[in-house]
Amino acid sequence: MMASTTSGQASSARDIDVRGFTYALEPVRQRQQWRLDKAMTALAQAQKQLAETEAKLAQLLATHDEQAQQLGQALMQRLDPVAHRRHLGYLTSLRKQWLELDQTRQEQRTNCERCRQQCLREQVRLEGLTQHKEDALAQYGDEMRQRNLNEQDRDWLARSASSRASLDVPEQHP
Repeated sequence: MMASTTSGQASSARDIDVRGFTYALEPVRQRQQWRLDKAMTALAQAQKQLAETEAKLAQLLATHDEQAQQLGQALMQRLDPVAHRRHLGYLTSLRKQWLELDQTRQEQRTNCERCRQQCLREQVRLEGLTQHKEDALAQYGDEMRQRNLNEQDRDWLARSASSRASLDVPEQHP
């Protein structure tokens, strides 16, 4: 239903000369577009940071798993308490790094969601202004068509009156 109304307005705006149309809120609409662009850039940066953190987490987890497997194999081959303690310390260090990165990832996810919500708000505002501009253009088109019809009516009435006047003038005979 909405699409048919919008297309009807668009076609009605096409049959008039819109060069005289000025949208008073164009600076506001443009500023809103910039806000949306800025919000989308912030979202892209936040998503990039999140992806980098998740890649680091995956790499850290792979390193942890590899080290844990090596420690298990080393423990089976020979028992070296000093090396075992050192490996356990390294695994503990990896685990702490993983927890810190996981906390960072959670914060980045929250930031991404906040940025996404901001993008949605800015998009809704921009769509509202864009719809208002389209409505104003349609109204301008209606006014221009009405003005043209009124002008055509005046021209017709003037031609009609002048043709009647020429018919009413009696012919003068010498």
